[in-house]
Amino acid sequence: MAKFSYDVAVIGGGVTGVAAGIAAARAGAKVILLEPRPFVGGNATTGLCLHNFVSRYGKQVVFGLAQEIVDELIAMGGAVGHIPYEGFTSAVTPVDGNYFRIKVTEMLAKAGVRVLYGATVVDVTRNGRRIESLTFAAKGGLHTLTAPNVIDATGDGDIAAMAGVPFRKGDGPKERMQPISMIMHFHNVDTRRIAAELGEVNPAYATRPEGGEPIPVYFNGSFSKWNDVIMEQGLFPNKDRHVFFNTVWPDQINVNTSAVLNMDGTDPVQLSQATVELTEQCSRIGRFLKEHVPGFENSYCVPAAIPGVRESRNIQGRYQITDEDVLEGRKFPDTIGQVCFPIDIHAPESSQAIFHQIGGDGTFDIPYRSMLPAELDNLVVAGRCVSATHQAHGATRNMAPCLVMGEAAGVAAAMSTAQKLDAGDLDVSSLQAKLLENGVYLGEAHTSTV
Repeated sequence: MAKFSYDVAVIGGGVTGVAAGIAAARAGAKVILLEPRPFVGGNATTGLCLHNFVSRYGKQVVFGLAQEIVDELIAMGGAVGHIPYEGFTSAVTPVDGNYFRIKVTEMLAKAGVRVLYGATVVDVTRNGRRIESLTFAAKGGLHTLTAPNVIDATGDGDIAAMAGVPFRKGDGPKERMQPISMIMHFHNVDTRRIAAELGEVNPAYATRPEGGEPIPVYFNGSFSKWNDVIMEQGLFPNKDRHVFFNTVWPDQINVNTSAVLNMDGTDPVQLSQATVELTEQCSRIGRFLKEHVPGFENSYCVPAAIPGVRESRNIQGRYQITDEDVLEGRKFPDTIGQVCFPIDIHAPESSQAIFHQIGGDGTFDIPYRSMLPAELDNLVVAGRCVSATHQAHGATRNMAPCLVMGEAAGVAAAMSTAQKLDAGDLDVSSLQAKLLENGVYLGEAHTSTV
């Protein structure tokens, strides 16, 4: 059994963990990141948009490391920036998933983060209010990791749960969670014809970094025209099926419409079964699109390598982000960044997408307290598993908020270790000052360098 000792341990290498690892290392910490998969980037690598940097009133509120990643992707041809949209959100940020993976792998390496792939934490040793050590399985067997401050960026709150932190699952006593989906990548398509056929509002058009004619990069619609075929083939559990498209290429497109219901992403058997069912479902949807929808005639479909889990555990933190916080656009003195994507809930019983707009100025703050368990002092929980209600989680779970939380968690953990503090005892004003220095936007009540 090998023993590892670092200043900051980041568990999970999705978008949250990537941001946390880079931010902590840049802040001077010796950082290790454990990721069960053979790649980092999580759902961003599957071809999902980095929702959302711009509020419904057109003001950009997400900057910092999140914006730096987008800028880097634009430079390498893997993104087109923040593009205005007339649908359920005012702007979209499509990226190429493979380019995202390449870029953040490079950024982690340049920052000096030690990434261990194929590493899964299997046990947490707790001493009072502190995590003392982690045991993880990887090549060579079981290994021990110690770090003064730990970041749970697992999405499912695995570390918090192992350490005994209370959590919520789903929408109430029945614990119904949003469905699990799998993105489909289509190659050799005509994106303009697809947009003309299926865009319910004007598609978002953008010009690629190297120039040329604008192309449709984001649009959404439904398969209502083909309800008879869909019900005959049993493709979906409902008629008028919603579908979301994004791309940064003229001849490739990502399609988000698959779903399996009543699956628990924290259960290994159910998650594995969901992967099997979604892979088969994507294959059938691919055939349906090729046979029936203009623009897909010459296409071929490759399902994403991983399923996307929208909802599982949300910890009970020192503060829980509430429905009212989102619907009223509330601000907090211990903010670490803002969320501007609407509540986006795919109904547990049908998987149809339902949106509720953020109130006030179209943004709400993420309080640092929502990332801190009440029972532990040296654990920061960031990303999808942050302390939030089922409704509020519909906004916080998206990738731009996860990047914001990841950067804050990384900075907080690094600063705390340097000051020989637990992250739960860190002075929030000093954290905010460092985030502002990094270009993070904390709202009008705070002076920003942006």
